Amino acid sequence: MKDNKTENTRRKSIKGKLTFGTAIITCSIVLCTAPSFAEDAPPATVATPDVYKTIAENDQFRVIVGTWQPGQEDNFHSHPADRVSIRETDCMLRLTNSDGTFKDVKPKAGSATVFTGKPVKSHKAKNIGDNVCIVRIVELK
Repeated sequence: MKDNKTENTRRKSIKGKLTFGTAIITCSIVLCTAPSFAEDAPPATVATPDVYKTIAENDQFRVIVGTWQPGQEDNFHSHPADRVSIRETDCMLRLTNSDGTFKDVKPKAGSATVFTGKPVKSHKAKNIGDNVCIVRIVELK
């Protein structure tokens, strides 16, 4: 029997329509190629395990939660080509590429993005806002 907190978390919706379970199903439909990582950086969970935690996985998928406290920065890392990113909080992140160029982004709670076909190049993220930043990532293995 699931506890209420787990059940409520499972039922949270993204933009009021897409549930986390639907995101997982979307992954299984859209993400049907073998995973590939950028060759110049380790996976996020290896590079910065205090930010990126694996919360569930099987032989096909890995679900990671990334949590940045205000001012916290992770290490250079990569993500597989095929993944879904689900933002749980409003926050501000600075994404820095290995060449030093950067882009400030404002993830919005409840938004999600499906990425396919191209691994993310080596980068790192820093929480430059005042709020904790939480992002769930569903990766195809």
